[in-house]
Amino acid sequence: MLNGVYRFPQMENVVFGTPFAEAVAQEVDRLDARAVFVLASGTLSRESDLVERLRRMLGNRFAGLCAEIGAHTPRSDVVAAADMAREAGADLIVTLGGGSVTDAAKMVGLCLGNGVTAPEQLDNFRARSPPMALCGDLRSSRRGCA
Repeated sequence: MLNGVYRFPQMENVVFGTPFAEAVAQEVDRLDARAVFVLASGTLSRESDLVERLRRMLGNRFAGLCAEIGAHTPRSDVVAAADMAREAGADLIVTLGGGSVTDAAKMVGLCLGNGVTAPEQLDNFRARSPPMALCGDLRSSRRGCA
């Protein structure tokens, strides 16, 4: 049986009851961001005006947009987004979308902080476990390792 402790990461704050663009504006001001890079889902970018409203709200603080993150956060998409954010001089990343975009933002931060410029470099950050031999047969407790 597994045993251990999981500690949830500290959450700085949760904003609710405030329109999206206004809430983002408050956070951008609070963080004194000057170059905000937006990672948005392709669907929201194409089928809503949220990205455009965010762009207008940010004004000259809008550093760029990537709305090309594929499902399940492909490494090549993450590195391309990181390259765009790096080139834009981004000092804050805002996400607009679901899980793949949110996961991508975390990975973009890792790429920017560690100079990752190629998808294969992300292999250096994979969690690794020591090799283990699997032995035995779960159907019978009499079988085991020799």
